[in-house]
Amino acid sequence: MLAAAIFTAPTALPADSPAPSPEKLEALHSKIDALNQRIGEEISHKRSLSAELGKLEQRIGALYRKLDSLQSRKEQLQSRREKLARATQAGRDEASKAQDALSKALRSSFILGRQPRIKLALQDEDPAQVARMLAYYGYYARAHARHITELTATIAHYQALEKQLAATQNKLSRTVAAQQESLSALEKTRQERKAVLAKLNEDIANNQTRVAQLKQDAARLEKVIHSVHRDLDDLGFDEVPQVAFSSLRGKLPWPVSGKIVASFGSSRADHGALDWEAVRIAAPAGARVRAISYGRIAYTGWLPFYGLVLMVDHGDGYLVVYGHNEAIYRQVGEWVHPGEVIATVGRSGGQSRALLYFQIRHNDRPLDPASWCRGNPSRNR
Repeated sequence: MLAAAIFTAPTALPADSPAPSPEKLEALHSKIDALNQRIGEEISHKRSLSAELGKLEQRIGALYRKLDSLQSRKEQLQSRREKLARATQAGRDEASKAQDALSKALRSSFILGRQPRIKLALQDEDPAQVARMLAYYGYYARAHARHITELTATIAHYQALEKQLAATQNKLSRTVAAQQESLSALEKTRQERKAVLAKLNEDIANNQTRVAQLKQDAARLEKVIHSVHRDLDDLGFDEVPQVAFSSLRGKLPWPVSGKIVASFGSSRADHGALDWEAVRIAAPAGARVRAISYGRIAYTGWLPFYGLVLMVDHGDGYLVVYGHNEAIYRQVGEWVHPGEVIATVGRSGGQSRALLYFQIRHNDRPLDPASWCRGNPSRNR
């Protein structure tokens, strides 16, 4: 994981995030959904195995999000259960003492109630003494009544704690069961992905076929990026943060800690037919991917080779692409701040190892992330 310090914003953020109207947001969602549907139909028609891989990896991403949510819920319930258990244990002793005290108080009150005030008055001839005794018994009776009320409330409080503890334990048991069910589904889906990936790799064993598909995948990514830019422009999503992205060159943090295994501009492992227009960072599966700057989620979806992809619009034509994700945690239209978790590292897109595909673009031109991000991601472990 990256150290928290490297995600400190280089400059101040806007006090209030611009909020697009619900109509604009709904329109953007509709356009992105339509785009993903067109991509899915195109892939299904041309590459059925790739389409199947996409469905499986999206299902895996959804299961990881569910597991993450269940784990958070489980931790909250465990913490609450521990607090309730401590309070209930202490309360059992307190309630027992209160019960004994209540019994004594009720007996005293009963005895006191059997002493009529007129009888007390006739036992002493001194009027001042009689008045003092009557006042004393009045105070004593009221104090007893308050004490009885307090003891009753104490007992009821700890009885309620016992019920809360039982209810929390039941919720925790259900959460753990749901978590186990999701883990089983995840493992099953992983095995299905493995089988589909093996078939897919058999189909593209020929290098010429592999290069052709890689070019096709790269062209599809370009097409999606152009569509995203066009949709944002058409809908008037022109709000930009107070700090221009262009001024952050060389100051941005890396999105994840890890080792760069493919540098920008280097030749891909396909006899130099293509060059990398991004960097690929090897990191542990499930490592948190963080936004490098303030911006808006412009696209989420699945693309061949790139897998689960998330794009963040930073205004003025700047767009950052995060690919090969295991799961995506933000939705289109949401604003994100530097260091905010937006996804987790994975193998989606048919990758054999956990990687992050990280690309910075200005309009139609890919930029070298190494010249925009400070230091080296491997030094931030």
